[in-house]
Amino acid sequence: MDNVTHQQIYDRLVAVEGKVDDIDTNTKVLVDGFKAMQGAFIVLGWLAKAAKPIFWVIAAWGAATLFWEQFLKK
Repeated sequence: MDNVTHQQIYDRLVAVEGKVDDIDTNTKVLVDGFKAMQGAFIVLGWLAKAAKPIFWVIAAWGAATLFWEQFLKK
């Protein structure tokens, strides 16, 4: 049987704790990234909802301008 000292066990425990801390830090960064992406998708959803009315306003403005240029300006 191998004799393992308390110091060796402690050193291994410290190494494992360091790895766990690194994993925890990386996980927090990943979760923050997902939260940021979720916020971006919410904003993109708002833009998608606003795009259709904006398109109709631009189309109506263009039609009115075309009508003015072709028929009323002569």
